[in-house]
Amino acid sequence: MNRSLSLLSFFSSILHVFLVLNFYGGFTVKGDIVNNICKNQSLVDPDLNYDFCVSSLEANPVSKTSDIFGLAEISMELCSRNATYIHIYIEGILKDGKEGPRARICLEDCMEFYSTAVEEVQEAQEAFNGKDYYNALIHVSNAGIEADTCKNGFTEAGIDFSLLKKQDYNFYQLTSISIDLLAKIRDSKI
Repeated sequence: MNRSLSLLSFFSSILHVFLVLNFYGGFTVKGDIVNNICKNQSLVDPDLNYDFCVSSLEANPVSKTSDIFGLAEISMELCSRNATYIHIYIEGILKDGKEGPRARICLEDCMEFYSTAVEEVQEAQEAFNGKDYYNALIHVSNAGIEADTCKNGFTEAGIDFSLLKKQDYNFYQLTSISIDLLAKIRDSKI
């Protein structure tokens, strides 16, 4: 029984390598690279929304002629802009002053978390530009953790997270795209 599981695991690994090479052979993909990458990523990561991935990357016209490295740069820029936007959005909510004291504390914490997320993505971009793909991946992952910590603060306080639900979802999707792209680049040993 263990031998059949080992063989199944081996063939599954071979299939995975074939699929990766098929989609990313040489890191250039003939045809529509954004659709190919988003399709593959959404198959591997079921939490990644294919349509969101495509529309986000295609918002930058350069994406249509980019390779995987160019798409990673685009995705990190999207993360940076989105985290900055969320920070400003939270400031606006706090200025309105309509939230209760517990929600205010959570929002203030979230402002700090998203400020740190912006710094993490900037460090990821610097690492990426220096061809340090491992640390670029770590920094984008850390940015995602900062956003998740914001969400957890609301949950732990028993406060409805609806104020930031859409923003959190978008940031999660963007960091997932970056993480997936950076992991592929890091694993390519280029």
